[in-house]
Amino acid sequence: MPVSVVVPVRNEAGTLPELLAALLRQSARPAEVVLVDTGSTDNSTAIARAWAKTAERSGIDVRVEDLPGGYPGAARNAGVKSAAHEWIAFIDAGIVPEDDWLSALWACNAQAGKDAMFGVCRFVSDSLLGRILCALSYGYGHVQPVLPASLFRRDLFEMVGFFAPDLRSGEDILWKRTLAAAGVSMETCLAARVEYRHFPATLPLAAHKWFSYERSATMAGIGGGLRAAALFGVLILYGLLFAAPTVGASGIAAYLLLRGIADPLRRSGWRPWWGAAPWAILVAVPVAAVLDVSAAAGRVAGLVGGSRHAGH
Repeated sequence: MPVSVVVPVRNEAGTLPELLAALLRQSARPAEVVLVDTGSTDNSTAIARAWAKTAERSGIDVRVEDLPGGYPGAARNAGVKSAAHEWIAFIDAGIVPEDDWLSALWACNAQAGKDAMFGVCRFVSDSLLGRILCALSYGYGHVQPVLPASLFRRDLFEMVGFFAPDLRSGEDILWKRTLAAAGVSMETCLAARVEYRHFPATLPLAAHKWFSYERSATMAGIGGGLRAAALFGVLILYGLLFAAPTVGASGIAAYLLLRGIADPLRRSGWRPWWGAAPWAILVAVPVAAVLDVSAAAGRVAGLVGGSRHAGH
């Protein structure tokens, strides 16, 4: 198919082989894969270059581009500019497409005749902490449209512009808003499925990820007043522990009950996300507290840093 698959890469040696193997298994293969490495310090680049030889024997052209210090948006921009074909599909390391992902995208696009076709991602995990993080964020087993599973006509970028290059996260949401503002018709292909299961392996790594995402989202003008109020409400509750201990303790208990137990169940579609470990429900409570405090701190840091893209 006349499709270039663009993949941003940075320190993905643990997940990249899984994605690359899945791209070779596609029932309809892309004409080209463009991997843009933004400064990996592991052997991600070596893995990509070694895979390129295998892929080329299977009829797939492969480009491995270097963009030291680039963020995901900048990597995607570089991949689009380097791509040789009319259609651009995005996917990320850490995400694994089903074997008919690309053919399903192509079929949906052919039927609908759109310039933008979003695939869907299912969020799951094999580890206990991963299940907890998944349930507290997306919801375990939740399926939603995502940009790193999708297909776009290349000239869309010439019409509406490229991704914000200076954000660690949220650049996909901003670009989707730009498409909508430009009147670009977008559809979702439920048959084009990918899966994300690589959540942080430790709680400190998760806390850092939540902080970084919220900081970047705030600077991008993403999140809205309701989310900001909820996060600052968490900080206020902890502050009340010192100013009015009884009120603060009652408020925190109610918040943890809702956020750590009821909310992940709701997000997971009322499925038993804990699997064979029902006691994980109790573990989710302190994990939720750590993540929300980290996110609140990230929002404060983002506000201090200033909103760069509030006009989008």
